[in-house]
Amino acid sequence: MRFRLWGAAMVVVGIVALMITPVAAAPAHSAPAPRVTSFYLSSTGFTPVPTLGGITGIDRKPDGEYIMIASAGLGRYFDARIPFFSSTGAFGRATVSLAGRPILGPGFMPMMPGAAQFEGVRSRGNGFVVASGGAHQFVRLLGPFGNQVRDLPLPQAYRKAKNTGLDPRRGLIGVAVAPGSGMISTLTAGGLKQDPAHSARLLIWPGRGTTEFVYRTDGDKLAADVVAVNKTDYLVLERGKGRATRIFWTTTRGAQSVTGKARLSGREVAMPKVPIFSTAPLPGLRAGNMSGLGWGNWLPDRPWLKYRARVLFVVTNDGLGVPPRVHALEVRFPKR
Repeated sequence: MRFRLWGAAMVVVGIVALMITPVAAAPAHSAPAPRVTSFYLSSTGFTPVPTLGGITGIDRKPDGEYIMIASAGLGRYFDARIPFFSSTGAFGRATVSLAGRPILGPGFMPMMPGAAQFEGVRSRGNGFVVASGGAHQFVRLLGPFGNQVRDLPLPQAYRKAKNTGLDPRRGLIGVAVAPGSGMISTLTAGGLKQDPAHSARLLIWPGRGTTEFVYRTDGDKLAADVVAVNKTDYLVLERGKGRATRIFWTTTRGAQSVTGKARLSGREVAMPKVPIFSTAPLPGLRAGNMSGLGWGNWLPDRPWLKYRARVLFVVTNDGLGVPPRVHALEVRFPKR
């Protein structure tokens, strides 16, 4: 499906209520909302048509190619090539390695089935970082061959117990790496077992120790992925009940730190969030089950423009055996 870059359909989607989303019972915050906007560009499938499914994460590698990760099976990641032409807003021929490469556990041994439910992947240095949800939740640094380097420590409140800790249904859903600094973050889909259901936690490893903030999802949604804009700002994909899938800009600036807090009350000052994209205004879009966010290239800078624009890819996960699709958005950030 293709839309002209400046077509009317793009304008409908481009500015989706640039207001802070109101949150019931949450104290007001003071962080300013930037005029971040997005435009839907086009989408494509992969050729040859892959039989793989369950793709939950996508990220750009230093060489300009892409890596995708599957949630189920034996734990594999896939190399992908996704050419995109900014002049026309259209894709070239997108390809993906059908066999993939295994993610290795301790001792360079392949992982057993069910040992992980991978929900996100990011390139970092000469290796990768992945997040697993479900029954076995962790954030793990991988070497260049998919080999396990180490797991990042999770705070006590996340550790699994009968009535506390990570909930398999609302657990880790993605991982983010801040450009330049390499700072790693992860986000839960919703609250820990002891937290309100929609009080997701953003967990950051800034260097020593960890830092935590509350990201409050919409009442009918849970978070599905997170990608870093910089060390304080993120884009979050939310999906769930109802047709609309949304992407929000959010930031830790102005949010209350909940570092080390064993239980959330629901009254914490959450990270401010601004909706920048929704599938609702595009009823004809073959959106699929949007599951992962990954940055594409920066678009050419024009001195007279008041913004810089970058392509954002959204990959779909419509189940095992269903070929994934990738959507392209143009995200505009105001120049400072």
